[in-house]
Amino acid sequence: MFIKFCTSHWNIVLNLCKQLNMAIRRALYILVFLTLALPATAQINIYVGGNLQGNLSWIRGNDKAVMKPGLGGGFSFVYWEYEYWFIKAGLDYSYMASMSQEYPDDYGITDFGPDDLVDVDITEHAVGVPLVLYFRPYEKGANSMLITASLETKMITRVKGSNDDFGDIIYKWGDIRSRTKTNIGIGVGYQRQLDRHMFMNIYPSYNIDIRARRPFSSINLTAELIFGVY
Repeated sequence: MFIKFCTSHWNIVLNLCKQLNMAIRRALYILVFLTLALPATAQINIYVGGNLQGNLSWIRGNDKAVMKPGLGGGFSFVYWEYEYWFIKAGLDYSYMASMSQEYPDDYGITDFGPDDLVDVDITEHAVGVPLVLYFRPYEKGANSMLITASLETKMITRVKGSNDDFGDIIYKWGDIRSRTKTNIGIGVGYQRQLDRHMFMNIYPSYNIDIRARRPFSSINLTAELIFGVY
């Protein structure tokens, strides 16, 4: 009788343990599911997109330099973790132009005096890797104010100089003595939310080369479209 009683209660205990074990397993399954599902429903913080740029440029440090238009564009990769600021990297192409007064030594002329300057139209092509920090200090509805600060390392790929008397001189990749330069900039603009995870950034900026054989300064207008991917 006692043995039957113990056996009966032992079976009850075993059944309870089995049910508890199943409950623990179900809880683990739910926890794993939630762990995998929550990132998919969390706020997207990786964005990609592209930008188009227009610029007015001139060669800094040259009193006779003339501002000329240029253009650019590129690919944008954005990391946006916090509401009021985000950061962008990418790959950009830029075309810049200016007229400046230069000595004619680039044309192979060595016999010239200190006043023998000639007008040269300079155009420059470059590929750069920008790092841009965006601040959003004010937001109302789908509209936000943008403040930008940028640091860009550029690789000059082609330079052309044109003069009415001496003709054209072209420096390609292997001919350029100082191929890399650094550019910094600051801007103030506007952001518009087009969709839940799509934004348009439009901002003018002032940019200067701080390390270059011919340092350019420019006023840029950038239009950028980004959309969330993860």
